[in-house]
Amino acid sequence: MKIYWIASVAVTLMIAMLTLTYHLIFPQLRIIIYYGLILTVIFSQGVIYPIIFPRRYWKINTTFMLIDQSLVSIITFICILKLGGIPYSGGLAIVGLAMVFFSLNLKKKAHSLAIFFVYIFTIILAGVLHPYLTVPPEMTEAVNISLFVVNLLWISGFALVFVLSFISLRVRVEQMEADHLKELEQAKTRLFTNMTHEFRTPLTIISGMTDLIRNDPEKWLEDGCEKIDRNSDILLNLVNRMLDLAKLESGSMPLKMSRSDIDAEIHNIVELLRSAAERKKITLTFSAGATDPVIDHDPEKTDQIVTNLLSNAIKFTQENGIVKVSTQISSGNEYEIRVSDNGPGIPGNKIPNIFDRFYRADDTIQGSGLGLALTRELVRLLNGTITVKSIIGKGTEFTVQIPVTRNEPLKTIKDTSDIRNMKGKMIAPVSTKTRFPADQSSSGTRKPLLLIVEDNTDVVAFLLSFLEKEYQIIIALNGKEGLDKAVGVVPDIIISDIMMPVMDGIEMLDRIKNDLRTSHIPLILLTARADQKSRIEGLKRGADAYVAKPFNREELLIQTKNLLNTSRRLQERYSSTAGFPESDNQDLIYEDLFMQNIRKIMLDHISDESFDTRKLCREMTMSRTQLYRKFRSLTNTGVGEYFRSVRLHEAKTLILNSKLTISEIAYKTGFRNVSHFSRTFAKEFGASPSSLRTQESA
Repeated sequence: MKIYWIASVAVTLMIAMLTLTYHLIFPQLRIIIYYGLILTVIFSQGVIYPIIFPRRYWKINTTFMLIDQSLVSIITFICILKLGGIPYSGGLAIVGLAMVFFSLNLKKKAHSLAIFFVYIFTIILAGVLHPYLTVPPEMTEAVNISLFVVNLLWISGFALVFVLSFISLRVRVEQMEADHLKELEQAKTRLFTNMTHEFRTPLTIISGMTDLIRNDPEKWLEDGCEKIDRNSDILLNLVNRMLDLAKLESGSMPLKMSRSDIDAEIHNIVELLRSAAERKKITLTFSAGATDPVIDHDPEKTDQIVTNLLSNAIKFTQENGIVKVSTQISSGNEYEIRVSDNGPGIPGNKIPNIFDRFYRADDTIQGSGLGLALTRELVRLLNGTITVKSIIGKGTEFTVQIPVTRNEPLKTIKDTSDIRNMKGKMIAPVSTKTRFPADQSSSGTRKPLLLIVEDNTDVVAFLLSFLEKEYQIIIALNGKEGLDKAVGVVPDIIISDIMMPVMDGIEMLDRIKNDLRTSHIPLILLTARADQKSRIEGLKRGADAYVAKPFNREELLIQTKNLLNTSRRLQERYSSTAGFPESDNQDLIYEDLFMQNIRKIMLDHISDESFDTRKLCREMTMSRTQLYRKFRSLTNTGVGEYFRSVRLHEAKTLILNSKLTISEIAYKTGFRNVSHFSRTFAKEFGASPSSLRTQESA
């Protein structure tokens, strides 16, 4: 609408300037001057009225434009008659044609045609009346030609501006169409990318369990089939949601209305989801406030709406949180369903997008991104509305309002088992059989210690099936727990998912790689995000390998072994007590700093016989486990053994380059028993301290 107002301003100014030109050049032609003033007044209302009454004007804008341009055609016709007809009008007939061009701004072309027919009618009528008209004495031939030239010039300018505007508009429209096509292409790409992301994890389980059953049917047949069934249901649920959403958007999903107790149905859904809430220690409450809840509704659609909202609330609410479901009939005779939680809340800038297909306000939590999009379309199908209010740190509340009617036949509510069956089609079941072994970090075996960070228990079970033979296993079900365990026990290698609750894999990776205690640990990202952008981001953040789901278990085993072999090459660099060469490799910054600090502290306390690993831990502000595991992973030796070797190499340097006695050197390097020093020295270098000095002197 703004473009119409700008056009009105431009035309009004142009006509006002033209009127002034008439007054300056043809002061004797009062008819032309009055004509210009009247046109200025007519078009100025299109400038002033929208400013005073903006809302009302845009509703009747087309009517105003039709009236204005019809008046212009009529006034132009009258002015032509007053000047003695078309031949003596100085080209005013062409001025009327300009108004026809201006009417092309109207949205409906029928309106432009109406203006054009009014113009044609006035021209024909002026031609018919020409024999009966009188030319005023001031309209001389010279004046007529001059007026014609002036009108022709400004009409030419008007036509030029109009054509340029039309071309500019066409270019802009073409650009908008190109941008729209680009957005559609990007949306399609996101659609297929997100679909493949959601398919990859279930497919990993299905393909992995199929291999396990094939190789060892006695062990894996029952558990493997159960996991295959569950993940097949997840895939089917995703496909069903896609199909339902497509049906809703195309208007081909029918309503099956009936009149029954809607509160009782919602209560059944709440009870069926209570076990999911209890697993997260979430308090789930239901409050029915409707005085007469027996209303018309589609039970299946209503149950889908409540299930989607409630499962989302449970998913995004932290442990020991609260989720509330309440109903009431408002004063506006609308049935209200409120689902609220005290979870983390949704950022304000993300709220407008949460109902978009495949949009996730929190990318760290897995999900298809279809639930809320489907919920909104279902609510619309019921002629209802859905709104959301959220405060960061306090929680989120969804409110669904549907109109209350009582016209359908009365029907009893569905049996709970029926609702459970329907719910099973909407929500993937959760495994209750999966049990994981206790953490094995303290076991006496020398197998490498592997930390698995993955929130999908089926994926964890599959990883355990082939990794526990090669590694001691520690399990964490989210990024925060994974970070705590990585810092606490310092594993030899980590396999982590990216999309996890509490803390995602990328943030955990950042913290691990920038912590002196854990920076050396090789980390494999195992994720459904298989696109190149995600892969590059993960590798840039410091991931040592990036494996996309579904994966080949042999490939993953080879990756872990290769990374452990790379760690052994680090041991060659740091195992020498004589020090290590400087390196420009940015990946070695934290490891070089760690070993430099260790060596400096050891050398500073080399003469202190009582300085042991406990004191070294205090100096390094690390626990004994953290120091021991990191140090051994870098040097393949124990801290005490390495410190003794540092003492002995320092003693050797003193023997060869100083005149201190053997006893003084022993005391200076932390040995209080000279004979013990001699035996240890001889074992390290193959010669006693005195014989080494004698050989050097000779």
